[in-house]
Amino acid sequence: MNDYDLGVQLRRQMLTDLERGLASDGRRLQALLGDFCADRQAALLPALKYLVLSAGFSNAVSQQPPLPADGRLQLRLQQELDQVFAPAICARMDAVLRGLLGLPADSAPAAVTAPEPDPQLPVATAVTAAPEGNRGNGGLVALLGFIAGVLVVGVGGGLAWLWLQNGQLGNQSTLGADPAAPQQPNQPTSDPLTETTPAAPDLGGADLNRAVASVEQVYNELSLGNIQAARQLFSGTAADQFDPAFFRQFQRVSVDNLQETGRDGSAISLQGVVTFVYPDGTSQSESRSFTVDTSSDPALITASSFGQVLQGRR
Repeated sequence: MNDYDLGVQLRRQMLTDLERGLASDGRRLQALLGDFCADRQAALLPALKYLVLSAGFSNAVSQQPPLPADGRLQLRLQQELDQVFAPAICARMDAVLRGLLGLPADSAPAAVTAPEPDPQLPVATAVTAAPEGNRGNGGLVALLGFIAGVLVVGVGGGLAWLWLQNGQLGNQSTLGADPAAPQQPNQPTSDPLTETTPAAPDLGGADLNRAVASVEQVYNELSLGNIQAARQLFSGTAADQFDPAFFRQFQRVSVDNLQETGRDGSAISLQGVVTFVYPDGTSQSESRSFTVDTSSDPALITASSFGQVLQGRR
């Protein structure tokens, strides 16, 4: 059983106890932890016993549903452990926490490697030899080529004669015209290829840019500690997702790859990647969705929700 499986077993035990109506008791869980841990997890027992008595763990159990798969919750629990235990223990507890909260064991996308070419396979050439069976038809091919050449010369001569006739008729028409008649100036003709087409109307591109700008700016303000400026960019319904106390534990937080996923009137739905950078240089990334009302100035974030952990802390 690995560290992630240990977290899964602990989660299963907690959910079973809650279904039976048993209240979360940290001391009872501490007594059971020894039964869950294998020999290789004995070093994690102090961190596990500290975890089940922490305020963050109690908060996670009390939520509805209990122990939700929320990357923010994992970050909070990991932060409490980081303040007490060595980095090696905290690194292993990261896997335990993901199992405890029902998060993927490893959500980092695997690299796709192109297949190596087989050196034993022959390389195809662009020039192919003529089939042996067609060499005997050389005389027939030459005859057909001669006939085709005669036809081309005949058609070309006919077209040249018609061109000369048209030129003579044009000269005669010019010579027979009345020299006293006023000459009409050449009228410009419109070229459909050069005519300019009116630009297509902006179908909400400006609103999308304003929505993206508000989401990017709110994380920038929170990273800099400009709490008042950040509060101008989200409504009260989304305030719990931008708690300043939560963001103070990070050196920097940023959002990237914002893409529009839907639109309802002035409300635009976005999805992007939020990266949390810790003071020790490690980072964790998660996907997150946003709803932004573009009818206000600036555009106001009215909702935000966690998607999934894209890269565990490392």
